[in-house]
Amino acid sequence: MYPPIDSLLTAQFQRSHNTGKARCEPSWHWKPQQPLHDYDLWYAMSGTGKMTINGKTYPIEKGTCFLIRPGDHPEAIQDPDDRLTVIFIHFSIIDPLNGQPIQPSSMPERHTVVGDTLLLEMLLNRQLQMIHTQEPWQETEFDLMMKQTMLHLHRWQKTDDSLSTGKHKQLIARVISYIRENPGRRASHQDIADQVQLSPEYLSILFKKYTGTSIKEYITDVRLERAMHLLMETPMNVSQVAEALGYANVYLFSKQFKERYGTPPSLCKWKSEPSQAHARLEPNPNE
Repeated sequence: MYPPIDSLLTAQFQRSHNTGKARCEPSWHWKPQQPLHDYDLWYAMSGTGKMTINGKTYPIEKGTCFLIRPGDHPEAIQDPDDRLTVIFIHFSIIDPLNGQPIQPSSMPERHTVVGDTLLLEMLLNRQLQMIHTQEPWQETEFDLMMKQTMLHLHRWQKTDDSLSTGKHKQLIARVISYIRENPGRRASHQDIADQVQLSPEYLSILFKKYTGTSIKEYITDVRLERAMHLLMETPMNVSQVAEALGYANVYLFSKQFKERYGTPPSLCKWKSEPSQAHARLEPNPNE
């Protein structure tokens, strides 16, 4: 069940200038001498390490987000061979009706494995830009973007198996994009797996789990989908389409196309006709 967030949505987020993005120095070790006096949204863009908050330790890797609260005692270290790049945004949040800090119970938990890193990084980078510019309504924009960020953190925390599901969906989305960008690319399963740094065997398992089809079947589907477009909307002939989509011979292409669409590709061929006037002019018998 999702937590009540009415007070969060009606609250007012106030930014702090203690905000930035940094690639941590080789000897970096974060351990504030005093407990934090405000919130710190702390996100790892890359690198690995460990974060300890009030005695509880969490792993740090790309897509790890921490919402450190006022009064917390944080400490973070990094792997010196895999240095961290982090975004940190300090802020406070108050009830606009009475000016008092909002209750932490409506805030997300301290640790989140982000389900969509591109989305969160877009939000955080926009908030960083506002720190160094003087734009109209930037306080209002900051408030709205922080509320959106908190809603996403709540959602990712409550998604079943969020530790793996979100990351796996991102990997499969990258594979799908890689395949669809160039359906004629002759890429082996190893080539595709290298794009997401997984073994071909494990990638095949994940791809089947999240798409319901195998990588080989998906590549074929994408090629045939593109083939139909090329045949119907370009002057390319069947042989040219087969070659452009990476088929070794026209026979295999025609066989797969007929199995998919129930008709040979030659019958779907785009046929050009000479251009004509919009209205046909009949000869005038009086002339």
